[in-house]
Amino acid sequence: MLCIFAPISTDMYLPALSTMVSDLGTDAVMMNMTLYGYMFPLAISMLVMGPLSDKYGRKWLLVGCLVEYIIAFFAAAFVADIYSLIFLRVMQAIGSGGILTISTAFIKDSFYGPAMTRVLRINAIIGVAGPVVAPILGSFLIDAYGWRSTFLAPAAFATLCLALSLFIDETLPDEERVTGGLGMMVKGMKTIASNRVFMLFMVMICMMNMPFMGYLSVSSYIYEGTFGFTGTQYSLMLASAIIGGMLISVLLGKLTANIVNRRVIPLYLCMGLVGSIMLLTVSHLSPYLFLAAFILILGASTTVRPWGMGVLMRSHPGDSGTLSSMINAMFFIVGTIGMMCATLPWPTYIFGLGCIGMAGCTVYFVLMLIVMRSQGSIKQLDGTPAGQDIE
Repeated sequence: MLCIFAPISTDMYLPALSTMVSDLGTDAVMMNMTLYGYMFPLAISMLVMGPLSDKYGRKWLLVGCLVEYIIAFFAAAFVADIYSLIFLRVMQAIGSGGILTISTAFIKDSFYGPAMTRVLRINAIIGVAGPVVAPILGSFLIDAYGWRSTFLAPAAFATLCLALSLFIDETLPDEERVTGGLGMMVKGMKTIASNRVFMLFMVMICMMNMPFMGYLSVSSYIYEGTFGFTGTQYSLMLASAIIGGMLISVLLGKLTANIVNRRVIPLYLCMGLVGSIMLLTVSHLSPYLFLAAFILILGASTTVRPWGMGVLMRSHPGDSGTLSSMINAMFFIVGTIGMMCATLPWPTYIFGLGCIGMAGCTVYFVLMLIVMRSQGSIKQLDGTPAGQDIE
């Protein structure tokens, strides 16, 4: 449940942006600040909350983030101007970043080996499904109760999660917590960051998120503007892409279970590359070719992230919060870059997404060469099948 906070926090009110511009007496540029003003503080919050959870534990920090999140969303439902909304979006991002990071740390604390990778894959699938469900639910709420209800709904959902979180056990014992002050927490992050191959691998597994987040930001313009689809038809195509990506992720998980991790790396590149080439060459001819291209890219993104997170976490025992915060922050930073690039003045949005996909694949390829040549830097890559673990 916790992994869905980012999409419900960002995508639920998107169908009402034009109405909100009028009601709050602002313009589209300022309204877009409610999106960018959320994504960057979200990444910063992740980097801070992870080390804090390594020092103070998971449970009560999660409870605090949920309380802050609830207050910020409830207040946003009653704003009268755009500046108050932007401020509250920043506050929402702080709570959401902590929730997402701590939920990942909970997984590392509670699961090991292949079981952790499977749970991370489920976590990623749910997180990807969120951007589909959130706008559909948001449209219903907007039609029935107005745009302010799209802020009350996440507050209500977070309240349910808050009630449930009070019954969970702390997963980080006192003896395993980081000791010392801020300096020790920063030192833990520097220790991880000092492993060059480790960091490059982290960036690599996030690159497929760049075209996917770009797709989410402009897909409605493509389906409705370029292909003439209705809003309902667009929602169905978006759902089809998500379902297709999920099926590919499940299938790849089974097919690669006995393949050494290092040999799996090029597979995700090939999928992203084929999808990007389709976007540049044939996807403008048919909405179904466009759909097929993004099913490939989405399948790669949904599979490589949990697989890569599992490799990194099993290769670096301890500091679960710090590690998960760095991975999640990188994931959202790369995704935000994709969203911003997708809205540039390209000849067509489809062409722009193809260029973003190719750029992501190029970076992935370069980093892959470095990682593949660095034997032993990430122990879980060497001689370890994707569906197994090493001691």
